[in-house]
Amino acid sequence: MKKNDELKNFAVVLAATIAFISTYYIMMPVIPEHMLYLGFDNLTIGTVMGLFSISSMIARPVGGAMINTYGSKKVMFISIILFFLTPLLIKMPYAILGLSLTLLIYGFTVGTFTVASANFTAEIASSENLTRFMGYNSISFIIAKGLSPALGTKLMEKSGFNAAVLSTLMVAIIAMVLLFFLSEVKTTKQSQTTSNFIKVLLNRSVYLPTIILFCGMVTFGAISAMLPLFAVAKGITGTEYFFIINTAVVVATRLFIGKWSNRYLEELIAIALAVLTLSFISMSFVDSFPKLVVAAMIYGVGFALLFPLMNSLLVINIYDVSRSMALGVFTAAFDLGVAAGVMLGGLSEYIDFKWLYLYLAILPFIGFCLYQYVYRPFIREQRIKHEKAS
Repeated sequence: MKKNDELKNFAVVLAATIAFISTYYIMMPVIPEHMLYLGFDNLTIGTVMGLFSISSMIARPVGGAMINTYGSKKVMFISIILFFLTPLLIKMPYAILGLSLTLLIYGFTVGTFTVASANFTAEIASSENLTRFMGYNSISFIIAKGLSPALGTKLMEKSGFNAAVLSTLMVAIIAMVLLFFLSEVKTTKQSQTTSNFIKVLLNRSVYLPTIILFCGMVTFGAISAMLPLFAVAKGITGTEYFFIINTAVVVATRLFIGKWSNRYLEELIAIALAVLTLSFISMSFVDSFPKLVVAAMIYGVGFALLFPLMNSLLVINIYDVSRSMALGVFTAAFDLGVAAGVMLGGLSEYIDFKWLYLYLAILPFIGFCLYQYVYRPFIREQRIKHEKAS
């Protein structure tokens, strides 16, 4: 693919990803408020909202299989077309069923679109741009997650629930229009490549990075999701700035590190896992807002590096299995890690946060050890093997 076409396709898929991922995140703060207005209790609201994560986790490997059949661009189109069912479902007379189905479709479409967007980015990127493009692709999700909830909240306050729903339709239409400007990408398939889900799942080049990512992403659930409870326990106010600072550090780190990501890819991943281990340790000493700011910055650097760089390393070192299915399995570890972090963070009911975070630091440290002493030697062996074979 010519350099101009490569950059054009990348810019378009980046913009389409920001637009489509925003569809759910506009509604994320709006639906709980709407459900409260309808008279539902907190447990019901939490259960319904949790359907998104479950559906998204399942959708990622399903999306990988769909890409094998239809290709990345078509799967992105399918995701958007399915999304257009949500305005009808959300207005169903039996509200709890309609909202539950809506969240399931949100999760499924965001999950499949995420994998298709990442796979399309890997397909169009030249070898020198792959790591940088994958990093920028992940920034698109941070932008959508960071800005869209504020938009949804404002729309709900100023114009009501229907206006928020209408805005999701508008951004989904924008995403669909953008996809028409993407070039078709032809990829060559190796005859030895397997698309069998079980074989992909049990392949060492897939399950090793998946486990490592899971160990790292536990930090997201245990720190970000549990922050309100942590703040109450420690008597800290102004925690909303944690997310602003954290997001700013994540974006800045990913932009800054881009020029070194190809050359020092493996070393930067090791640093990311070490920093995420340090983020848990630093959180155990937080008892004031200034210390929370420092912890947000440490955590932001680790989070910014791990996911996009591990994504790139996986893509580079996939040989005998379907890349799209491998990405589907791998990215599901993100959701699993976040869910596990939230559940483990719930142990704060019985253990002081100081000791809980110190204990939990062992998980990203296990990820670090697996990466350094198992995965890195394995991918070196694989490279030598395939160089000799070729």
